[in-house]
Amino acid sequence: LIRANIGVAPGHDREGHAAELEGEQWIQEIVRLLDMAVIMAGAPGREGMVEEVLVGLQEWVEMMPLRKKRKRKRERSEDVFSRGKGRHGPRIEHPITRRFALSMEQFARYLSTGEPLVITDAIAHWPAFHERPWKSPEYLLKKTFGGRRLIPVELGRSYTDAGWGQSIITFKEFINRYMLRSDNEGGAEDIAYLAQHDLFAQIPSLRNDISVPDYCYTDPPQPAPGTPLSRKPAPEKLDGPLLNAWFGPAGTVSPLHTDPYHNILCQVVGRKYVRLYSPEESENLYPRGTEGGGVDMSNTSEVDVEGDVDEMNRKFPLFREAKYVETVLEEGECLYIPIGWWHYIKGLSVSFSVSFWWN
Repeated sequence: LIRANIGVAPGHDREGHAAELEGEQWIQEIVRLLDMAVIMAGAPGREGMVEEVLVGLQEWVEMMPLRKKRKRKRERSEDVFSRGKGRHGPRIEHPITRRFALSMEQFARYLSTGEPLVITDAIAHWPAFHERPWKSPEYLLKKTFGGRRLIPVELGRSYTDAGWGQSIITFKEFINRYMLRSDNEGGAEDIAYLAQHDLFAQIPSLRNDISVPDYCYTDPPQPAPGTPLSRKPAPEKLDGPLLNAWFGPAGTVSPLHTDPYHNILCQVVGRKYVRLYSPEESENLYPRGTEGGGVDMSNTSEVDVEGDVDEMNRKFPLFREAKYVETVLEEGECLYIPIGWWHYIKGLSVSFSVSFWWN
């Protein structure tokens, strides 16, 4: 299919900047159509075909450029993302329990405690830390067809903020506009977040850089009786863990919320501040209800965890009584979040995380 169309590609037999630009537009349009099919509709039954076309097209572009190479100044490129030394998380007063490289059997026993856990040195073998480094913008751009691939992003600090929105942009625009700036530059309006997206179904080659932690093949407990999730129908048993990517600059926020699955959150690039509240604290956390359009937001708190203290004490007086545990999740660490636990997460630097939901 690709070879048949290359012969009639705009600008294929022409020279000069105009032909080069027209050729690039042709390539980007193919990528746009295929990525939109995956992002918006899931491309059911055609995921493999879409991936084959995109891989073949990328190989052709890299091997047979549309024009003769001309000397030009190279665009500025960073070797690695900023480590975010300019942003510090809150002082840790109620630390989450930490364990070193637990075996699957040790983790299975720990599940009976019903408590969160930070696990160190469990994913150090992932290629994403070494030979295929996700901390390298150049590597990620290469894996996304020179940044041409499209991704869905959230615009703004948090999905509970006024002015929050969504967009679909190229990976290159995402990197250049939002990820390569200083961690101290810009405000909430300059934040974009690739959040809760199955990037690995869209770009399977990135999936080869990580592996599912063995912990996700244990048999975890159901929500504790009397907690909010115990009163809702349980999700069906998953055939395998659900993977999602979370990639954004410093300042991204996942507001205080719960999930209907157990979660292993793995930190591949950068640092995140995480605060967790037990389901037993739910009444002190002011869960939202059904909002405009009939959207059930009961899994999200009304409280802005790091908002103005005086305002929170006035509007949410019970919140200050709620007990919590917290951590700064560093590169190479995993955080086990039990089902139904409320969690607030803030990026302290450019951050790339992978969540594994299982039940």
